[in-house]
Amino acid sequence: MTKIRPFLLFAALVLAACSRKNLTTPELYDAYCARCHGRQGEGDPRGLRTYPNLDLRASPMVRRGDRAAVRQRIVEGSGPMPGFARRLTPPEIERLVDFTFQLGRSSEKENP
Repeated sequence: MTKIRPFLLFAALVLAACSRKNLTTPELYDAYCARCHGRQGEGDPRGLRTYPNLDLRASPMVRRGDRAAVRQRIVEGSGPMPGFARRLTPPEIERLVDFTFQLGRSSEKENP
């Protein structure tokens, strides 16, 4: 039993180090979304011609306030966008849905 204790302690430390820290919503967005959708939801200019909905601020589902569609897109993905159901928890997905709508609202204030 005493030989097993150091191994168990080591295993516990390794698992603790590998666990994901709780990210704030902007950190989640930066980690999982900003690469393609841009820091402010404006979309990566290199992909906008092919995929205009990379601009979250102009996305039809965001503009019409369709939370279910935005949530489904994050969970399942579509086209080149991967689904995040296995990478994000349901509460993290909901926070990203809220954040997406905040990006859309901030765009409306800038361009009434």
